[in-house]
Amino acid sequence: GQLECFEVLLTRHRARVYGLCYRMAGNPEDAEDWAQECFVRLYQQLGHYNPALPFTPWLVRVSSNTCLNLVSARSRRRALAPAGLSDELPCSEESSPAKVVLHKDEQARIEAAVQTLPPLLRQALVLRHQEELSFKELAEALDVPLQTAATRVRRALQQVRERLLKGSE
Repeated sequence: GQLECFEVLLTRHRARVYGLCYRMAGNPEDAEDWAQECFVRLYQQLGHYNPALPFTPWLVRVSSNTCLNLVSARSRRRALAPAGLSDELPCSEESSPAKVVLHKDEQARIEAAVQTLPPLLRQALVLRHQEELSFKELAEALDVPLQTAATRVRRALQQVRERLLKGSE
């Protein structure tokens, strides 16, 4: 029952794959399409998975590489669109409308800056900070040395900071 097992994995990891796709794509419509593409690729690659190794790093590697390919394909077709606003609001009784608006504006600026990163740097930053992978897990997911993974994250953060500072001038 490979198909039945795959359906269980799809259900269990759908939110993680969609979240990764959303951060890489920058909008919910593409993220939904990309998540479906990721699951097609995951199914096609099941024969290459080594059951002696943890499943999640393999899933993240295949999914992030799929997203990276889709980013490249999209950039060849058209310029990257600005990031969509996150639906997540810091809604609490202590949040004033002004704080909510400022937070939403800040989040939109950060998301837009992340969307302008080169795909390899965006991939590393999303996996590290959105998917909360350790540097070791990140290196495994990207199939690069640990130092390379750390360097990509550092460069991505540096470029985001520069874009944010440039935008606030």
